[in-house]
Amino acid sequence: MGRIESMKLYPYQQKLVDENPNKAILAWEMRVGKSLPAALWIDHPCRQGETYIITPKQNKKDWINMKTKATVITKEEFKKLRPTMKPTAIVVDELHFFGSPLFIKGRSQLASALYTLVKENPSMGILGLTGTPIRQDAWSLHSLLCYIGVYYDWKVWRNTFFELKRMPFLRFAAYFPKKDWRIKIRPILEKHCRIISLRDVTKDLPPIEPIFIKIKQPKYVKTELVTWSDEHLHEQQNKYKEILKLEYRKILVVAYYTAQIDELAEHLGKDKPVYILDGRTKDASQVKKEAQEADDCYFIVQSSMGFAFDAWMFGAMVFASMSHSCLNHTQMSGRLRHMEHLKPYNIYYLIGGRWDQRIYDCIEAGKDFNPHIYDRTT
Repeated sequence: MGRIESMKLYPYQQKLVDENPNKAILAWEMRVGKSLPAALWIDHPCRQGETYIITPKQNKKDWINMKTKATVITKEEFKKLRPTMKPTAIVVDELHFFGSPLFIKGRSQLASALYTLVKENPSMGILGLTGTPIRQDAWSLHSLLCYIGVYYDWKVWRNTFFELKRMPFLRFAAYFPKKDWRIKIRPILEKHCRIISLRDVTKDLPPIEPIFIKIKQPKYVKTELVTWSDEHLHEQQNKYKEILKLEYRKILVVAYYTAQIDELAEHLGKDKPVYILDGRTKDASQVKKEAQEADDCYFIVQSSMGFAFDAWMFGAMVFASMSHSCLNHTQMSGRLRHMEHLKPYNIYYLIGGRWDQRIYDCIEAGKDFNPHIYDRTT
């Protein structure tokens, strides 16, 4: 018996394996366990032939270690290999990365590559994994549904979830999400995606308590050429001092800017070991493993990389600075959850000025941050 076949499944995982759909989206919340049933799905005897697991670069080694029969490739490798691929089945890990609009301007290379693969191989099995199937607007779900063969007329979709509006910062009128789009889209999500949340599979889900720490910064002096990001960078000074005051053996620290990550690492490293996961990390799996196994440490993670790792062994999470994406915040804030290690925990937000606050307010309202429209409700 192989490694994955010998692992115990939860009932909802076993149900997926037993039903064995040819095309499906697992919109399971982070930390409920999507990878194991996906590995069993891709190795099912009915999927003999050319099979692939497409995954973000930082997850590749984790999938390889599961020892499935499928070829594991990164998103970047997929874009290069797609013209030569004739798969019988694929698993797409973190499917939301392929969620850019397919039928209006802005289609990404990833979305184009996957959509072309699906059209060229209509009988191909596909299992998409994502804890965040809906991003900042309704187009993300429309694209994901197209990959599993569920097509809604894009013009009808647009008119259902968007309205044409004029904005002072745009030359021409443009489509913006309607105020009630999240309410309207929920029945479609529930109809076509398999949804499991932690609350569905646990009797008692401990609370997460957000704690806000206001940090007084030196007065910002505008330069001749100034942008909002200059002031936001100014707000990031000396945040390591507040982190050093927190009495936890292990802390996961989140930061948006690379320069801030370097500053935090320099100062926090004088107190205890520091591990860094950002776009420069060459062996993400090894770094995650070392941080998880350390007795005490700071684990600094770039705010866009909060996916596919356990952090339940950390005492708290600190947002030194936040991503501008709701999806990234949702992914990151769920890292300290684990079905077998449920506990209450704190998330600290270090607020250094008005831009830190505006980004938080925007994300909390369910909208991606845009400096031009951060204070609008549409």
